[in-house]
Amino acid sequence: IGVEVPDDVNGCLQDVHWSALAIGYFPTYLLGSATAAQLAHYCKQDIPDFDAKIEAGEFKEIKAWLTDKVHRHGRRYPSLDALLEDQLGEPLNPKYFIDYLTTKYSDLYQQQC
Repeated sequence: IGVEVPDDVNGCLQDVHWSALAIGYFPTYLLGSATAAQLAHYCKQDIPDFDAKIEAGEFKEIKAWLTDKVHRHGRRYPSLDALLEDQLGEPLNPKYFIDYLTTKYSDLYQQQC
């Protein structure tokens, strides 16, 4: 990607997880990102001006949606899939994260080719 890294201190060791040998955290970040993309997809269906609200710094309605769909349930569900299926109608689906990444990066990488 054309990034020059002079040494490990200014490269991979900037992430504390590498130096602490805590590489097991990385899969959990992926699950969190995939879940966030799916929640955003469904939130946008209920709040059509979702992006405009974020741009304007208006999070009250989005927070209320998340509270209703996720936060208020605490440990009620035996799994993330059970929560998502009950609240959104389907278990964790990687499609939404793939769509997010495709939308975000397609133009960027097409310009470099």
